[in-house]
Amino acid sequence: MFYLKVGFTYHKIIIQICSLKLNTVVLVMPKVYYNHNCKFVNLKTLYASVRKKRGKSKRLSSAIVVTGNYENSNEVSAKTVFVRDRNHSRQWLALISTNISLSDDEIIRIYSNCWPIEVFFKMSKSFLNFVKEI
Repeated sequence: MFYLKVGFTYHKIIIQICSLKLNTVVLVMPKVYYNHNCKFVNLKTLYASVRKKRGKSKRLSSAIVVTGNYENSNEVSAKTVFVRDRNHSRQWLALISTNISLSDDEIIRIYSNCWPIEVFFKMSKSFLNFVKEI
């Protein structure tokens, strides 16, 4: 199984990745709407409607959503996992995985394993003067 990691993403990108028979774990945009229990909701509303884990756990909650449809009208389901933002303890981030059989902890692990790669690319671009740091 291959996992493609992209930064922030939208429905069209997730559907295209799934049409290639690939899975992805991504950080999702907060203003995008998802179909959950036959209602279109944004992440803030979805987060408010799901049961949260109490305490200082980094994993807060999860829910299965529909991100869109393939061209043949089949639905693209995904698992959304809400995690605590390390920089702002009262805020959360949402990860989405197109493999709904993965556990919440596995989705978090896959995403966090990609983070050192992101840091490496940012440092490389900075060192090679491809991007000016602000």
